[in-house]
Amino acid sequence: MWTRVFASICTAFVLWGPALAGDMIRGLTITGGRNANATLKLERVNDPGADSGVLKIHVSVAQTDDLKGYGFSFQYDPVKYEFVNATELEGNLLKSGSGQETLFLSSNLTPGQVDIGAVKIDGQGVSGDGKLVELVFRTSGTPVSSDFQVSESVLVGVDGAVDMLHHAEIGNLKPLPDRFSLEQNMPNPFNPSTAIGYQLPEAGMVRLAIYNLIGQEVRVLVNERRNAGTFTATWDGTDALGRRVASGVYLYRIQAGSFSATRRMLLLK
Repeated sequence: MWTRVFASICTAFVLWGPALAGDMIRGLTITGGRNANATLKLERVNDPGADSGVLKIHVSVAQTDDLKGYGFSFQYDPVKYEFVNATELEGNLLKSGSGQETLFLSSNLTPGQVDIGAVKIDGQGVSGDGKLVELVFRTSGTPVSSDFQVSESVLVGVDGAVDMLHHAEIGNLKPLPDRFSLEQNMPNPFNPSTAIGYQLPEAGMVRLAIYNLIGQEVRVLVNERRNAGTFTATWDGTDALGRRVASGVYLYRIQAGSFSATRRMLLLK
């Protein structure tokens, strides 16, 4: 639920408040500005202190230019999720620079929808990337990205220009793993390819490689920094030069920080 209130600080900007049913853009002129390519991102927060039925989502924005305010509607399944609250994050993007408070509003008057809006009140704009808001839900099920949708998103520049936000990314909302692990490949035995799953409770460098039984490295599947999460790597039974390897037993080993583990697998032809 939102209504528009206009104020003048050299130029007009838009403010949203909970009084009108869920149509944030009705009557709003989309003039276009410097934030047409900005991206809204939603990611689950791994909070060890939260109970298993709590889902915390951080909303951030990237590639902004002289941003003054924002508004968006966030839809979810009201049968599976119960909205708890929405709060601005400490040090959020709009508070950067001057550090002054913003005018922040949230509304959950429409079932299955949260409306969020905020505006800087110091007459300045901000640019770059940064977090905005934390959304908290309760749920008895496993959260999945397809349960949520962002709509009616607008960004307001310090010059009063209004952009529709066309780019929204909803990350993996499943609980993050609480420990490192290397799973048994599936299928096993395999031909011609197999999947190797692994879990990372924290971000860091990851190296996953295949070896033969005499310890010679056959193929490196992963050698890069990865965020916390659950991942799968696929081996197609070829070496580093793309040649098919012989049937037999192979080892695969992961190194992630101080964690390392090795498992065996069988390639049949």
